[in-house]
Amino acid sequence: MSLLKSAWEIALEKTEAIEVNPEKVRHDSLITDGKRLAGTYLTELEADGHEIAEALASAQEEDRELIRQGIATTVVSNVALPQSGDYTDRVNRLKHIAQMLDGPSSESEQLLDQIAQFMGKYLEARDSLLQRAKQQYQPMFEQKQEQMMQKYGRAANMSVEQDPEFIQFLQKHYTQLSTQYQQVLDQAKDQLKQLWQVQ
Repeated sequence: MSLLKSAWEIALEKTEAIEVNPEKVRHDSLITDGKRLAGTYLTELEADGHEIAEALASAQEEDRELIRQGIATTVVSNVALPQSGDYTDRVNRLKHIAQMLDGPSSESEQLLDQIAQFMGKYLEARDSLLQRAKQQYQPMFEQKQEQMMQKYGRAANMSVEQDPEFIQFLQKHYTQLSTQYQQVLDQAKDQLKQLWQVQ
């Protein structure tokens, strides 16, 4: 029991020496507020961004920069390779935030516009890859179907897209494509970070 008590006392002694830095708490709170404002705008369909504009307009100069930092950090973290064609709504919201941070036709908005075009090219490349993979795999699939017909008297009732080997084949090529595009996207995100001086 005395061992436990002494460990407890040691822990208390260590925590007594810790002082709360109110400036650091305020700093972190303002950055968190900026992240929350941007996150709400990006996730809630009915949001129009006026909360961001109001927060930036009403904040004192030193607070505005911290809120701005939180907003910019959220924008950068929401730049990702799209999974479907509905990415344009999200990118338009990101560009709208850039306008609120830096004004219309700013370098950040132009960079996000280029990122949006890049995302469109990624989806086109993915679709093209699917078509090429189907064409390339089709003879092997037909051969497998023929073998099943000879062996069992009937072929499997599935399409190329349902064939487990095709799915594996396609996934390997999707991963390679995504890796290449992700590297370029990471460079664009780094440019945004430098522009906004965020981590």
